[in-house]
Amino acid sequence: MGIFCLEPICRKAQIRSIPICYQGKLMSAPRFVKNVVNTCLRIGKGDRVTIFSWRHMIDLAEAFALECEKAGAMTLIELGTDKLYYQKALDLPLEHLRESSPFSLALLEVATANIFISGPEDPERLKLISRDRLNAMIAADKSYYDRLLEKTLRSAYITLGYVTPQRAKTYGIDYHKWRENIQAAMDVRYQEMEKLGKKIAGMLEKANEAHLTTAKGTDLTLKLEGRAAMVNDGVIDDEDIEKGADFIALPAGHVAVVPKESSANGVYISDVPEAEQGVFIRDIVWKFKDGKLASFGGGENAECVKAIWNEARGDKHQVGSLLIGLNPEAKIGFLYNPIVLGTATLSLGDNRELGGKVESSFAFHCTVTEPSVELDGKLIMKRGKLLIH
Repeated sequence: MGIFCLEPICRKAQIRSIPICYQGKLMSAPRFVKNVVNTCLRIGKGDRVTIFSWRHMIDLAEAFALECEKAGAMTLIELGTDKLYYQKALDLPLEHLRESSPFSLALLEVATANIFISGPEDPERLKLISRDRLNAMIAADKSYYDRLLEKTLRSAYITLGYVTPQRAKTYGIDYHKWRENIQAAMDVRYQEMEKLGKKIAGMLEKANEAHLTTAKGTDLTLKLEGRAAMVNDGVIDDEDIEKGADFIALPAGHVAVVPKESSANGVYISDVPEAEQGVFIRDIVWKFKDGKLASFGGGENAECVKAIWNEARGDKHQVGSLLIGLNPEAKIGFLYNPIVLGTATLSLGDNRELGGKVESSFAFHCTVTEPSVELDGKLIMKRGKLLIH
């Protein structure tokens, strides 16, 4: 569910481990289930939680359901499978693909919280989905996404479902290193990350202008003018809800700010490959003039994203957000680049999830490494090193 985005994120105390059956084998996974339910989403008596999962993550979905029920909530698991997903995407008539699911929409009227577990298990066949079919599926999701934002349901997105041997093979990632790193990224010292995030958020909120540069050629200015900054520390607390931040993802770790609309000027050149539709998108180049996207280019497979952008609806020319990574354990190249400490990430298109006003059927982000960031002329990050004490 949701608008086109990266194949794309809890707890402030020490995370322990419990055994979970994953990929058909017993493994030691982060004991984050209790934390997501009780601390991150604050599930309690009277809550109604919908858990969206895939067959390869059914054990984790069951663990979430049981913990929610222990907290006094009622639960429903909606299960997806690779076979059904691909058969629908590749074989059904376009008019059927464009239809929003009445069942999912109805669940929004019942649920008080959602847990999304990522999938599919094998991304290889994503390459076979034509652009018109992909656009039809995006169109079908719009009604759900719009209503989700209206309802402001507490929602958690668990990216562990992406960590599969099949996806690692498709993208050329070392599967075992990936599993090790996602464990480390979840076992981070959350209190220290939260403290750093609040410092950066405070500086962003006081700044009128941000200037982002990299050795590869990024040179971009954005007006902030006191916009609220949100710290993704993995917990939806009262302060987050007040700001409209009711969505978390794991692993966590970034500060996000929505720039002033029509304020971007300059060029942004990504240097981190982004996984989408079974391929890596490399070296995205966005040029902005007078606040709007003037050109959309890039390297290998950039045309895949540009083609979807060309046919997208809404205010697709606007910068959606600027993110500063906080997680010291997360590594580049494992599909959660925006949380890596010392990175900066720019998004294009819809930003309503962050409380912004840009509405579009397109949303995509890409990351730069070793950026320098100035706020009102003061350097707070130099070539990826934070200058904050």
